[in-house]
Amino acid sequence: GDVFENIDLTNLFVNNMYLDVPYYWGPVDPTGLYDNIADESRSFWDWGESNVLYGQWNAAVNPMEYWPYAAIRKTNMFLDAIDKTTFLEDEKSTLKGQVKVLRAKLYFDLAKRYGGVPLIISAQSLQDSLLVSRQTLDSTLGFIIRELEEAANLLPESYKSIDEDVSRWNKNSVKAFLGRVLLYNASPLYNESGDNSRWAYAAEVNRQVIESGAYSLHPSFRRIMLDKNNSEEVFSVQFRYGFREHSYDSDAQPDDRSNGWAVARSPLQEFVDAFEMSNGKAISDPSSGYDPNNPYENRDPRFKQIVITNGDEFGVHGGGISGTKPVWMYEGREETGVGNPYSTVTGYLLRKGVNEENSRFAGWSGSEQNWQELRYAEVLLNYAEAQNEFSGPDASVYNAVEQIRLRAGLIPHQIPAGLTKEQMREKIHNERYIELSFENKRYWDLRRWKVATEVLNGKRYNGMFIQQENDETPLTAYEERP
Repeated sequence: GDVFENIDLTNLFVNNMYLDVPYYWGPVDPTGLYDNIADESRSFWDWGESNVLYGQWNAAVNPMEYWPYAAIRKTNMFLDAIDKTTFLEDEKSTLKGQVKVLRAKLYFDLAKRYGGVPLIISAQSLQDSLLVSRQTLDSTLGFIIRELEEAANLLPESYKSIDEDVSRWNKNSVKAFLGRVLLYNASPLYNESGDNSRWAYAAEVNRQVIESGAYSLHPSFRRIMLDKNNSEEVFSVQFRYGFREHSYDSDAQPDDRSNGWAVARSPLQEFVDAFEMSNGKAISDPSSGYDPNNPYENRDPRFKQIVITNGDEFGVHGGGISGTKPVWMYEGREETGVGNPYSTVTGYLLRKGVNEENSRFAGWSGSEQNWQELRYAEVLLNYAEAQNEFSGPDASVYNAVEQIRLRAGLIPHQIPAGLTKEQMREKIHNERYIELSFENKRYWDLRRWKVATEVLNGKRYNGMFIQQENDETPLTAYEERP
C-alpha cells in the first residue's frame, strides 16, 4: 500500500522490475546455451547443451525452462494499483506504459518457448483459483500485441537522455519491440494459415521506427557492444562496474590468459563458411576469389571482428602484460590447442563484443557491456524480411539490408539487382545469421522459420583442425572435421 502513496517509491518499484528482463551471459547463462545449441557455436563446457543436442530433454530436464510468473506478479500488482493513485496523469501513464511492456516481454519470452500459456493479468490472492487455463497461441500473442500497442500510446518518444532512452521503454523502443513480435506472429511457426496481412503489419510498424529517425547504425561494427548507450541501441539491459556485472569478457578468454572462467563459445565451421567474401559473394561462388588454402583472407570485414582464428592477435591484460598476443589453436598446442581440456572445441574463439582492454574480468564477473536486447540493425532486418515476405524485394528492402552491409565494409555493399522473393529471403536470413550472431537470435529464427529440423536435427557440425609444428613455423594444413 505505502509504495503507491509515494511517487519515488513507485519509481523504484518499476526500476526493480527492469532487473527481471533476461540477459544471456554468465552468471545467468554461463556458456551461452542458445548459441551452443544452434549452428553458431559449441562449448567445452556443458550446462545443459548436451541434453538438447542429444535430444535428452523433457519436462523434468529442460535447460530452456523459463516460468517468470513471480516477475509477472510484480507487474500485475503495479497495474492493479496505479490507476487508484493520486499521481499526476503524465506520471501514471509513463509508468503504466513501461510496466505493460515489461509484462508483455515476459509473456513473449514464454510464448517463444511454449506457444499459448496461462495469461494472468491481475495479482492473484489465495482465494482465487490458481489453476488458470492455458490460452491458445493466437490469444497469447494477440494479448501481447494489444498491450504493446496500448503502451506505445502511453509513453513519451524520448526521456531527453540517451542513457534513459536505452534503458527504459519509450514510444519508439516499444514500437521496435512490437515490430519484432509482429515478425514472429507472421512467421511460419506462428502463422499456420499463411495470413499475408500479418507480414504487412509487421513491415508497417518497423517502417515507422525507421522513419522516426530515432536510431542510426553505429559507424563501427566492432564497437557496437563496447560504446555504451549508443545511437544503435534501442533497448538494453544495463550493467555497471561495482553495481551489476557479468562474465562476457571472462567467457571469451583462451585458457592461457583465463581468470576462473574461459572458452564458453567456440564458433562452428559452418558459421565461418556463412561469411561472404569482402566483395559480397558467397565462398561457394566460383567467381568469389575464395582460396581454401588461405580461407580467412578477403572475407566480410565482420569475420575477424566476430571470430578469432589460429594465430590472431587478441587483447591480454594482467600479470604485468598489456597489449595483444596471438591465440594459438593448432592441434597439439599446449594449453590452447583445439580439443585440449578448457580449450576451443572447433579451432575458433569468439571476439564479438569482447572488451580486449578489460583487465578486471574474473570468473563470472568483471564485465559491464550492456546486453543489447534490441538494436537498430535488427529493426532494419525485421523490416526487410517482413516487406519481402509481404510483397517481394522492392527498393526499400534492398535499402534496409544494404545499409547494414555498407556499415560492415563490404565492397560493393549492394545486393545483386533483380532477386526473386526466395533469393532475397535467403540473403536476409544469412545477413541475420552474421549480423545478429551471438545475440540470442539465431535459435529462435530457425524455429520461427520452421527450418530448425532441417538445419539442426541429426547433424554433426564441424571445426577447423590446423596442423602446425610450433608457434614460429607456418601452418601446413587446414582440415575441417566434426
